[in-house]
Amino acid sequence: MKKIESLTETELNELLILPNGWKWVKLGEHSFVTKLAGFEFTKYVTYKEKGDIPVIRAQNISKEGFVPRNFIYVDKEVMEKLPRSRIYGGEILMVFVGAGLGNVGIVPFNKEFFLGPNVSKIDLDNHLNNKYVLFYLSSILGFGKITGMSKATAQGSISMSNIREVPIPFVALKEQHAIVSKIEQLFSDLDNGIANLRLAQEQLKVYRQAVLKKAFEGELTRKWREQQTDLPDARDLLEQIRREREEAAKASGRKVKLVKPLTEDEIAQLPGLPEGWGWVKIADVSKVGTGVTPLKKRIDFYKDGTIPWVTSGALNEAYVKSASNYVTDIALKETNLKIYPKYTLLVALYGEGKTRGKCSELLIEATTNQAIAAIVQEGTEEEIRSYLKLFLMKNYDEIRMKSSGGVQPNLNLGIIENTSFPLCSLPEQHAIVEEIETRLSVCDKMAQDIDEALEKAEALRQSILKKAFEGKLLSERELAEVRRAEDWEPAEVLLERIRAERVGNGKK
Repeated sequence: MKKIESLTETELNELLILPNGWKWVKLGEHSFVTKLAGFEFTKYVTYKEKGDIPVIRAQNISKEGFVPRNFIYVDKEVMEKLPRSRIYGGEILMVFVGAGLGNVGIVPFNKEFFLGPNVSKIDLDNHLNNKYVLFYLSSILGFGKITGMSKATAQGSISMSNIREVPIPFVALKEQHAIVSKIEQLFSDLDNGIANLRLAQEQLKVYRQAVLKKAFEGELTRKWREQQTDLPDARDLLEQIRREREEAAKASGRKVKLVKPLTEDEIAQLPGLPEGWGWVKIADVSKVGTGVTPLKKRIDFYKDGTIPWVTSGALNEAYVKSASNYVTDIALKETNLKIYPKYTLLVALYGEGKTRGKCSELLIEATTNQAIAAIVQEGTEEEIRSYLKLFLMKNYDEIRMKSSGGVQPNLNLGIIENTSFPLCSLPEQHAIVEEIETRLSVCDKMAQDIDEALEKAEALRQSILKKAFEGKLLSERELAEVRRAEDWEPAEVLLERIRAERVGNGKK
């Protein structure tokens, strides 16, 4: 292992000015790091869904620290063959490559773990408190130093030698303990507040779903409905849409696409509805289409394109206001692309993460790729749009479950067309949409307030850490109490003693 040189004057000038009794050192100086191990990729490693020893991977180390879930496992025999990958507890772990780069966490003492891919463990000597170092590395000051050393690769990475070069504010162990204790005290109160905010978030989600459920069961408008006279029913609305479709088909010379109605057995399996309502398919009140991905090698399909081309990733927002890609008129003429009008409802047929099943409303004219179902409504159908969008949002999880396929299950146009939903008269639909939007607007405001409060909490967390490593967290009384201890000494004196001890023991 190469010798770690002390910080140069130039490097020191780029760092904070520390209070008296503190000193900047590199993490690998004076042999503070006793062991630094990364994942050992060998033929001995076979992962299992269940096993003896949980494996810690990059996903188990977040910005919040150690995440004890979603483990894979190895058997005890693997651990015995790779002892350097054994984690006893108390070690600092760091993500050194890929997603989560620079995230750190500390492992609890109550169980053994196995060091997995993209994670390194850092063992420290007894002059550094593990939590003190952990808190520093997770602070803006420390995190910036780590990620600043990242190699410019596709994933980004930090070498083992980089970690030894990280500068850290050094202070006597007694003072480190006091700082850690004060941070934990303040974080405890902060974490309680955050837990309450998270609980409120979950309660809002439950309330939102309860509102939508009652809406499409007819409960939100039950009293409204009782006050109406001569209210048309779902059959009247369907008949009006049928006539309009026939007239439009006659004018264009095209045939009306027939929709197979729900059978009595299918309707019997669906929940009961209020009088005047009826179960219908999306295809009964909408036309459903999709798009394509023009050949990438055809440069003339994309170069200087002006027609927005929307992909499923854009559907993670409630509205699609713009596109990140554009195609040309040539692409439109030579492929099966279609320009969909404003206010078309788009549903993701497949996509990364939880994109599949997401519904967004198009606020521009645009084309789409084949990963999107475009729900187009014309004439009277347009008045159903807001109601149908809310239904699709409410049934996001149920629609996702209809997917078919293996590793990446997909929806398809047939599934979307044949999705059944409860139809009622247009006046009641308008009343339902108003009731939902009134309630959910309050919900949205509360959710926004919670998000802002969580952002402030994280800012406060970083403020606490920043003060801690600027030497400003302990009060004058707390600091005086620590420095009155017999074994306290300024960092410079302590470092000189450590250096002398290393030399005396024959270590550099």
